[in-house]
Amino acid sequence: MMNEISIESIDQLLVSHIRSCRKAERTLHIHNNAYEIMLIKSGNVDYFINNVTYHLTKGSLTFICPNDIHGLFIKDDTPYERMPIHFEESFAKSLSTPITDLFSCFHSHKQEYLCHLNNKQMAEYEQYIDTIIANLNEKGFGYDVRVKACLLMILLLANEAAQSTDTSLGDISPKIIRDTISFVDTNLTSDISIQTIADYLNISRSRLSHLFKEYTGTSLWNYIITRRIQYARKLLLNGGSITATCYECGFKDYAHFVKVFSKINGVSPGKYAKSIPAYINEASASKLIL
Repeated sequence: MMNEISIESIDQLLVSHIRSCRKAERTLHIHNNAYEIMLIKSGNVDYFINNVTYHLTKGSLTFICPNDIHGLFIKDDTPYERMPIHFEESFAKSLSTPITDLFSCFHSHKQEYLCHLNNKQMAEYEQYIDTIIANLNEKGFGYDVRVKACLLMILLLANEAAQSTDTSLGDISPKIIRDTISFVDTNLTSDISIQTIADYLNISRSRLSHLFKEYTGTSLWNYIITRRIQYARKLLLNGGSITATCYECGFKDYAHFVKVFSKINGVSPGKYAKSIPAYINEASASKLIL
């Protein structure tokens, strides 16, 4: 069965504290309306973010923007523990002030999608996560205030860590995967095919397809289509017309573009364009450069 890159919507806030010792299949997905911060406490974990794969270690804190392609790869049965928090910008926007932009950790280029927490910071982050979960479950008086207060502290902690740590884990992707993604990025709007990429990289089409699927959890062609739709969303958010967007992001047939866009996003390009006021800040959210 071929795994597709899925689009996942978050309703205001989603917080988890996950412990497991089960190897997980490689999958990729996109949050179309939410930011994500995730702390890794333990485990043998690789993380794909847009076009880079990192090996995460204890204390790794990742930053995901709306429209970023990402996925967690649990490599073996080593016990792992992670604490992701997802939230819509509208849910947390009021927490920032004219002096303190709590979303700056997502847009800073000093860190490449991640930073590192020390033991004290990890303990604080875990306490905030568990407090949010407890309050969401119990829903006692003032629980909503406590939840936002904890989210505020998590964002402060994340920004302080992003500004003070210098994390250079480096891309651990095999060269053939890096070269493939680089070719796709460079030629995304051109008329490319799996064979075109294979010929450029001097590898058989079947071998390239096998390696890409094995490493990313999705087919190379599905990755290309998803990247094109990802780019189309950005063009629409920047005010592009549907027709111009169709051809600019690499599609040759308008009807096919509408069908694929609707399948991946759950709404047609026309309906998506009409919803832009609700997602207007997303245009500058993704750190993926096209």
